[in-house]
Amino acid sequence: MSLPRSGFPAAPERLRFATTGQILGFGLLTSLIFMVIYPEQSLQRHLERSAQTDNVSIAYLLAWLRAKPDDHYLRILLAQRFFDKGQIREARQTLAPIFKIKTLEMKLQAKAEVLLLDILERQLWQFTPKSAEFINAQRHYLKQLRKVSHFEWPTTRLEVFAKNAYAFGDTVLARELYYQLIYNAKDVNLVWFDRIAQLYLAEGHYRSAARTYFQAMPYSSSLQQRRSYFLSGVKALQSGNLWPDAMTAAQTYAGVLLQDPSILEFLARLALSANRPDLAQHYVSLLLQQRISTPATGVSP
Repeated sequence: MSLPRSGFPAAPERLRFATTGQILGFGLLTSLIFMVIYPEQSLQRHLERSAQTDNVSIAYLLAWLRAKPDDHYLRILLAQRFFDKGQIREARQTLAPIFKIKTLEMKLQAKAEVLLLDILERQLWQFTPKSAEFINAQRHYLKQLRKVSHFEWPTTRLEVFAKNAYAFGDTVLARELYYQLIYNAKDVNLVWFDRIAQLYLAEGHYRSAARTYFQAMPYSSSLQQRRSYFLSGVKALQSGNLWPDAMTAAQTYAGVLLQDPSILEFLARLALSANRPDLAQHYVSLLLQQRISTPATGVSP
């Protein structure tokens, strides 16, 4: 046995079962066999049940798509497999022809639109935040998000969309999505009202912000929460120097909160600031009546 110059035996070459090209070729051959064995509908059901995203399964799908390039269901499925495998560019390229079809079935159109949204979101985070590329990708994502926002969504997914729109600065879309959550969800999350009100306040829409806080009051689970939203609504109007509106809202929405001495004190001071001494006197009178009579049960300040 000859020795290399180092004096040590040469390392034996590592044996390979097959090269990557051979694996893909085997996948193509297998695909052709399955095309012959399976009727079209049975094959589609088989493909849908299979969750594999390895090279062989992708080669299998590629071969079938080459044989039936107008199979839109298969094209979307292949794009989804590319996406699941992390091959984002291939996923988008595979999906692209779908959007040129004018007579696509509505169900398939919805699947394609949602998958494109997922692709755009994944691509977004491949760029440095606040870079020109990121801002451009963010614009495309928000455009697609608006496009799919009117589909029927489970609450969890719709809330993610609303948070993304909020985080990326599309205030109009964010408000639309949060209102959609409020109107459609069985269990309303009060945070949704807070987000809408914050968006309005940031834009200087004080009346709209106040209205949002007042809308949250009936959903409050406790008198303390109701009190908090009442005060937030009135203070939003104060922030805009809308004193007549603040007094009108206070009279409209106070309700049972008038049993709370701290609320009466707040309203008396508010009335004086709004140049309404008559209302200030009214609230002070109510406060004195409470202190003279047996103290009513109310919320703590």
